[in-house]
Amino acid sequence: MHEFLEGLLHIRDVDQVWILLGLIGVDVGLTWMLRKKYYEAADSACSVAMGLAYAGTIAISAGTVLAALYWLRQYAVFDIDWAGSALLILAAFVIIDFLFYWYHRAIHEIRFGWAAHVNHHSSQYFNVGTALRSSFVEAWLEPLLFIPVILIGIDPVMAIALLSINHLYQYWLHTRHVGKLGPVEWIMNTPSHHRVHHGSNLQYCDKNYAGTFIVWDRLFGTFEEEQEEPVYGIRYQLETRNPVKATFHEWAGIAKDLKKARSLREIMGYLFAAPGWAPDGKGETTRALQAQMKREQMAARRTAKAAS
Repeated sequence: MHEFLEGLLHIRDVDQVWILLGLIGVDVGLTWMLRKKYYEAADSACSVAMGLAYAGTIAISAGTVLAALYWLRQYAVFDIDWAGSALLILAAFVIIDFLFYWYHRAIHEIRFGWAAHVNHHSSQYFNVGTALRSSFVEAWLEPLLFIPVILIGIDPVMAIALLSINHLYQYWLHTRHVGKLGPVEWIMNTPSHHRVHHGSNLQYCDKNYAGTFIVWDRLFGTFEEEQEEPVYGIRYQLETRNPVKATFHEWAGIAKDLKKARSLREIMGYLFAAPGWAPDGKGETTRALQAQMKREQMAARRTAKAAS
């Protein structure tokens, strides 16, 4: 079984290129046949550049990450052969998907994490090529989700292989050519759910963090159904096709804010509070803006009801 798991590492992120290129080819072909404008050359080139930087960092960091995980394994609480049966492998995959949900949520709702992840959302186009937009910083951050996995006894090779399958599943979600999938929408993450995740519409921001199973968003209050067409990108659109600017613009924003910080509280807030946080409490965080939007909607409904 261990040999099987080691074989799974052949589809590790840096080796998924042929699968991803095939999906991009299908997506581009459908876009061309249907005469849609879902791709733009300069935008796609920016995505490719960021994807190459991420793949290179994965290749460089792989040995260090694996060594650190095997060192951590000596502190595992349980001695379970998670690779001993198909049922245990499935259970391990569900656990990793659950932890991916919380990792993904954290890098959206903590500014330091958002600085690493925002480039994935920076394109105003939504297509399979967008999946290439991964930050080289995330190559070092994402392995943190393995800590509880290793502590419950899952082998590091198995953990990395299963997360790679999770990533592979998410590639096809980056398409506008697949509509809603009926009852599947209740359990699995789908293109419809992921289009919401990439929307900059206020009601869509910080929603649908799932990797494979959308049930986590339904359970923890971050689910939003696709209703109106998403406006893709980020709330304050980044009008650039420069991969360096797309990668580092939020880090530059953090540095600018840290220069004006007047206390340790402000330093910690600018680094670890939600994006949009301000020391005076007047920042524009997603949750605050969504709460304000709901209040305005309720007030409008009461006014309409009173007038009828």
